[in-house]
Amino acid sequence: MKFTEHRDSNVLSVKKYQPGLVKINDIDVHSSCFLNQTELKTDWPCHDISELNIRHLDQLLELSPEVIILGTGEQQTFPAPKLFAYCAQKGIGLEVMDNAAACRTYNVLTTEDREVVLALILPEAT
Repeated sequence: MKFTEHRDSNVLSVKKYQPGLVKINDIDVHSSCFLNQTELKTDWPCHDISELNIRHLDQLLELSPEVIILGTGEQQTFPAPKLFAYCAQKGIGLEVMDNAAACRTYNVLTTEDREVVLALILPEAT
């Protein structure tokens, strides 16, 4: 799925998503990652929703988002309820969707200049 949107070139946005690949501006990423409008972290060590834990969320929370958009792969899969509760205790929303929907939602929210973090789970290449 290709995204065509014109915006400030300094803002990190998703230009293309397909299974196993996300293009952030001009950077091809083939592993789990997270980003906000100004920072990209590749090689996020969460390759399956069953691995997601508080330590992973803390990495996302360091970027001070209003909301975390979590892409769980090709299908929407919900994490453990305690992880939703952990974010809620900190006043941060956690929205879960498949990766393509997560990419679209992130792009829309950044055009509204919202403090959003996009975290994408991509399986490890075999």
